[in-house]
Amino acid sequence: FFYQLVQQMMMLFPKFAGIIVIFILPFLPFCQSILPTAAIDISFPGEDVGGKTLLASQASFGVWPAMEARNNHPMKPVLPPTDDPLLCVGLYSESNRTATYNLSSNFVIIVPRGICSFEKKALNAQKLGASAIVIYGTLASRYSLNTTQVSAMDSDNKRTADDVIYPQQYYDYDCDKANAEIPMSSLSFEHLPYDYMQNDRVLSGTANDGNICAKQSENFASSCESKRCLLTGDVNKNQNTMRACCAWDMHIWLYGDDALKEFIPSINVTAIYITMAQADELFLNMQAHTNMKLTIYRRYQPSYNLSSILIWGLGVFVASLAAWISASEYRVHKVINQSSTDETQPIDSLPSNSPSIRAAAGVASQTSTTRRFVEPEESLELTASHAFGFILFSTAGLLTLFFLKIYNVVKIFYVVGCSGAVFQVIFYPLFHQASMRLGISDRVAFRTEALELGAVSYIQLMAASVSYGLGAIWIYIAFTHRHPDNILFYWIMQDVMGACMCIMFLSTMKLNSIKVASVLLMAAFFYDIFFVFVTPYLTKGGKSIMVDVATSGGPPKADPAWCEKYPNDKDCQGGDPLPMLLTVPRIFDYMGGSSLLGLGDIVLPGLLLSFAARYDEAKRLIGMSSREGQIPRHDCSRQTKDYFPPLIVAYGVGLAMANIAVYVMNMGQPALLYLVPSCLGTMSFLGWRRGELKELWNSPKVLASCDQILYGPVFTQDEDGQFDTQEVEEPSTFVGTLT
Repeated sequence: FFYQLVQQMMMLFPKFAGIIVIFILPFLPFCQSILPTAAIDISFPGEDVGGKTLLASQASFGVWPAMEARNNHPMKPVLPPTDDPLLCVGLYSESNRTATYNLSSNFVIIVPRGICSFEKKALNAQKLGASAIVIYGTLASRYSLNTTQVSAMDSDNKRTADDVIYPQQYYDYDCDKANAEIPMSSLSFEHLPYDYMQNDRVLSGTANDGNICAKQSENFASSCESKRCLLTGDVNKNQNTMRACCAWDMHIWLYGDDALKEFIPSINVTAIYITMAQADELFLNMQAHTNMKLTIYRRYQPSYNLSSILIWGLGVFVASLAAWISASEYRVHKVINQSSTDETQPIDSLPSNSPSIRAAAGVASQTSTTRRFVEPEESLELTASHAFGFILFSTAGLLTLFFLKIYNVVKIFYVVGCSGAVFQVIFYPLFHQASMRLGISDRVAFRTEALELGAVSYIQLMAASVSYGLGAIWIYIAFTHRHPDNILFYWIMQDVMGACMCIMFLSTMKLNSIKVASVLLMAAFFYDIFFVFVTPYLTKGGKSIMVDVATSGGPPKADPAWCEKYPNDKDCQGGDPLPMLLTVPRIFDYMGGSSLLGLGDIVLPGLLLSFAARYDEAKRLIGMSSREGQIPRHDCSRQTKDYFPPLIVAYGVGLAMANIAVYVMNMGQPALLYLVPSCLGTMSFLGWRRGELKELWNSPKVLASCDQILYGPVFTQDEDGQFDTQEVEEPSTFVGTLT
């Protein structure tokens, strides 16, 4: 109902589809089980009675129904023939098929599980003319006879209770949930292996229904969801009782019967499975409504999920924003200069507390012989050596995680680093601006030399408390919840931390030539391909090292049915991605999951985007600089052609190609496989087309010139201890001269 309501809203208001999706995203129900991939709609034509929906699991054989109920026809439910209640005999011909079911419309047979294989039941239903078969669980189906000691042709009177193979602990029942000692006098062993007519009455339902398990077990109603017990075969001879424990009642996948493959025709009926509790509800409605209809269909699952579009938009936005912010040192200087009201204005005529003095104090004054320069923010200019070092350290870290499985240690280091990034990018600037607007002066709370913190103000303390407090909540959820990405706060906070980390990275790490960018991105390109596609041929079990590490050790080792019963089992752990990525939950997908984008797929191409943004802003800044520290009113910045906007488009196209490849190939893709050619190719082509490729390949002089304007010349010290300056040659292709 919820999904249908949202779909109707999106059809009525298509222009606001994006807003609707973002609004309802936090309220979407998350996946609880993956086996019920089908559903049954129960309807009552001609009656003023609301319908019901039962979830069901499908089969590996037969015909799968179409998706959604509206694409399938309703069918009349019927029971199997009285002489073959389990539908395992199968000696049906055209004549007795008509005699058994004299129906002109489509019908579905409701059959209990047991005795023969699921596929044989479906074959017999097809012989009877059914369009579908619904197999339901029973307690009796969990018992069998030991045919190795007693021939299957022997009569029942030669078999005893000792020949019964009882259900297994944990697979069929769990004594830790509920257990009881059932008097042998209350049980019947007349019909082996299990007399369901007698025993089901004392092992099913509530205490008022006569369930002995419910009478003897405390909190039976809450601890045993199935409200049923299975006999374990453990007999207490002193008390003359047999132990019974809480039965599992879960969906199972209907596997085929390999023994029938060579002898049976193709099966053209739909086969699904429902639980014992669902079967009880179905039979109650069949008794109360003679005109009941069943519509079997596959649950809706979009072929292309909206979350892929959202993660694409989020990735492009974060990469563009982080690259744009990395060029802010040049942009702030330019904006302040453009705000001048005179045709030309000496820098020294500005007030001493002007932001331009703090941001661009490297320009010399006409009247002063003392030059004042701002202290540049800490940054690292990457070289080819750094690029190779990055690949080596990444390889070492990846192999360490693959062999040692220290994923929780990575989460701790990650949240500490990201909390610091959130402090720098969001909360400290936010609280600082708020205090300035409110007229609150910031005071030093204390001074310390620990971690080179120095003076710590009250605003810094408050911002750090909020940042690291949110990080502490995030890591607590990560350690105490299974699949924490289902929690709204967790995945939103993870995206915020990841975005802040990308901004801090690109503000600190700088590329000053596409030569270094080419070395770094091409190395990362082959690094991704090797560890995703090549390592399965080199590792035991054919594991992809990259995929194994990214999913915290790979998918669970245990059977899915086991993990649904015992999700905290050690073999059911794994599959949750490491947090170094952006994530958006899949929308309108009952199977749950998320669309993911690794931070490496943002920051590595982002280094090239940052270089383009800084190069564009540097050209604008140089275009407004003149002799003797004068700033012309005329702005020639519009005469230059930018690289940054085309690279944003190239990044978006490359990321879109990676997303499309995921759906086409039905497997995860290394995004750098598409991003590197797209971004690096675009930058190189534009540089070649504009005749600037040689300058871009080597370190452009315009970047060094702008750094000199902002931070002053490079100081060197000779043997006598005297300081000298290393001037940068003026770029001849730009308007203006340098002081």
